[in-house]
Amino acid sequence: MLSLAIGSFAGAVATNILSCGEDLVSEWWSWIQPSSSCASLHIPKLPKNGVGLDSHVRELKKLLFEMGYNKVGVSAMGGSGKTTLVAALCRDAEVKEHFGDKIFFQTVSEFPDNKTIIKSIWKMAIGDQAVSDSQNIQEALQERLRHKQEKILVILDDVGPDVNLEELLFEAEGCKIVVTARGTINFNYLDSTYNLPLLGEEDALSLFCYCAFGQKSIPDEGYDKQLVKEVVKGCGGLPLALVVIGRYLHKQSENVYWEHAKMHLSQGGRINNAYEDEVLNRLALSIENLDNDTKECFLDLILFPEVKKIPVDALFDIWIHKHNLSLIEARKILLDLEDRRLLSLVQLNHNPGDRLGINSGSASEIYVVQHDVLLSLAIYWANKNQNDKICKRLRLYPLEKHSRGNKEVAEIIAIRTGSMKESQWPKVEFPKARALVLIFDGNEYFLPPFLEKMPELEVLIIINQNSCRTKLDGMSTFSSLVQLKSLRLEKLIAPLQDYFQYLKNLRKLSLSLWTTAKRRFDIEVCSKLLEEVNISYCEDIKELRICNLTSLKTLSITNCHQLHKIPKNLGNLAGSLQVLRLVACLALKELPASIYELGKLEVLDISKCQCLHALPADFDKLQRLKTLNMGDCKNIKKLPRMANGLKSLSLVVCDEQLKEQWSGVPGSIEVIIEKQTFDLDWLLDE
Repeated sequence: MLSLAIGSFAGAVATNILSCGEDLVSEWWSWIQPSSSCASLHIPKLPKNGVGLDSHVRELKKLLFEMGYNKVGVSAMGGSGKTTLVAALCRDAEVKEHFGDKIFFQTVSEFPDNKTIIKSIWKMAIGDQAVSDSQNIQEALQERLRHKQEKILVILDDVGPDVNLEELLFEAEGCKIVVTARGTINFNYLDSTYNLPLLGEEDALSLFCYCAFGQKSIPDEGYDKQLVKEVVKGCGGLPLALVVIGRYLHKQSENVYWEHAKMHLSQGGRINNAYEDEVLNRLALSIENLDNDTKECFLDLILFPEVKKIPVDALFDIWIHKHNLSLIEARKILLDLEDRRLLSLVQLNHNPGDRLGINSGSASEIYVVQHDVLLSLAIYWANKNQNDKICKRLRLYPLEKHSRGNKEVAEIIAIRTGSMKESQWPKVEFPKARALVLIFDGNEYFLPPFLEKMPELEVLIIINQNSCRTKLDGMSTFSSLVQLKSLRLEKLIAPLQDYFQYLKNLRKLSLSLWTTAKRRFDIEVCSKLLEEVNISYCEDIKELRICNLTSLKTLSITNCHQLHKIPKNLGNLAGSLQVLRLVACLALKELPASIYELGKLEVLDISKCQCLHALPADFDKLQRLKTLNMGDCKNIKKLPRMANGLKSLSLVVCDEQLKEQWSGVPGSIEVIIEKQTFDLDWLLDE
């Protein structure tokens, strides 16, 4: 059960995915289940430039209410706006009044199995009442709903062709189910199907103009109106094409760009479900004129499976170490790709005024969301442009060729598997590899033995997509990773502390949903180069110790709810630490007094640490502090008297109760009110 994606020096991934058995790709955070109180909060937001939705929502409502169908499908090709339509249905005033908070929205393609989805619906509709293992949960859910007779709306979005739809459906009075798919699934289990049409001429022009000009019509001056209309016609009424091409031509007033777009779009045939290549060919225009760095970074998204959240930190690790970009350049490329609508960004626990962690000093809570059609576009473009200087050195060989011991020259490698034992790994060698992404879905995982023969590896990312944490075996291979600069582990059980001694060149360590057998985590790395540590959702860490980290610039600890003790020797980082984030550490009651010794500290984020009762008395000694986030720190009632001495402070995020006190502090300090309350809702996906 192994699929391999291999990239080259150019930085993209292989032009195909080689699959041996089932490709196990599952939802990123499936271990958290929705609660009944928040199920309706995870409906995707509607676009500001939505057009033509009202009539389609009316048609859906007619099928559900006037005609009384309980199970309705929405069929259309990728990029047509199926998700936007059902999101608009959920936000319709009449629908909300009818179902109240009993609206469940789930993207099916993100979950590992149907049983997990049914359990989520159970939790939303029934609550925390347990179901015995001997029960068929689908039948039990149906029976309970029949007795409760509640009105419930279930949206099953993006149902893939391999999903057994029958396992997700149930019958109960008052329950309505809407299923969206590309028309490749068996709709025979549904009562009716609504075929979502492509946009008509007027709506297509309106959507395109909004993306290209920022208004819903062609400007009166500066543009050839007929040429604009011909470009719009070439997009074939597909919303995704209109948005992406519109952003590509945003504020391009010279006719040469429009003529090129018209010529490119006119080469394709009619857009419909049978012509996926025609869609991708149109969208390829948005890639062709990217600069080489941006193009390489866009193609790097193929490294990750079709999930809805890709950690920006993981992308930055690859872009910085593999493509030799600076952090500023990486941020610029990410924002450029977002501006072109080639990806979307989700910022978790978003702080007002912050963008890509610029103020908070960390991108650890920012994720990339990419439409699956755009992921297909990246693969399509790489396939089509084998001779392009970005793609010409791409390599992908059958595994049997690797098993004969061939040495692959690829520098970026992505491998996706299920559970893996040591004996299941083929005998391959990647002596030139500089970045390796291992993504698996299984309850056991042995690290690939070929790690011992990767002397140039700089970036290692290991992500477990199983619903439970999985023990990482074979860690003795870490002894060979002497050149490793960045290590990221997600949802794993691993005795990492036993192997720090080998990571002599490590510069960045990221741990998420990671656990160890110990309650105390000692960061005692032999590397004198370690500059950044990110720890998030590591629920069993109660105490943190820091030793010998003379180069540490960023320490970010978020959502470690049992952490109650920060090392007293924090002041030992005085010569290096610039960013300190202690976010949503709910058991943390005080900051060490030595924090005032951090003379180079520029960013301090203690937001959502609701048990903190005060800031250190000598707070004014943080003379370089520029940004302070203390939002949702409900027990901090007053500022220390010495706060007036913070001469460099320019931005403060706080609750309403402290706004007046900060406003009285001398200096030009921007005070932003934090109105959000901490929760885990983001884990449910959007």
